[in-house]
Amino acid sequence: MASADLSLILQDIAEHLSQLRHTLESEYAALTENNLERIVQLANDKNRLFEFLEDLEKERHELLLAAGLDFDSSGIMAYLQRNKAQTKDDSTAVWRQIETLTKQCRKQNQINGIILEKNRRRAEKALAILKGQTPQAGTYTANGETCKSQPRHSLARA
Repeated sequence: MASADLSLILQDIAEHLSQLRHTLESEYAALTENNLERIVQLANDKNRLFEFLEDLEKERHELLLAAGLDFDSSGIMAYLQRNKAQTKDDSTAVWRQIETLTKQCRKQNQINGIILEKNRRRAEKALAILKGQTPQAGTYTANGETCKSQPRHSLARA
């Protein structure tokens, strides 16, 4: 595979990551508006984008593996050093864009996950109330997830 192929792969990855970032931002808006239909549609869009990105990452990994390089940023940079100056500069800029977009997507996905977790807890509490149960107080794990605390039993009663 030629360096032009790597440039095309990187451009495709950047484009799909940009679409993913936009989708995650739209998901955030849908979550804050509690727009279930839109949330479902965006979840399908995210899955489709993840599939495309996985395929592109496989191509990138195969290309780097064939060149005897690592899959990380240093492997990409080493591969790009072999290119002509202009191609190297353009591809390096796209790789930096990929790194930035990846961080932005990761951050937005974490924010959306927090909102989903809060909505899930709220729904569990409402369901417990509707069932005539007292919502259990929970403690939180290091990841911010709810861990149900067990009711404490007293050894003696007054």
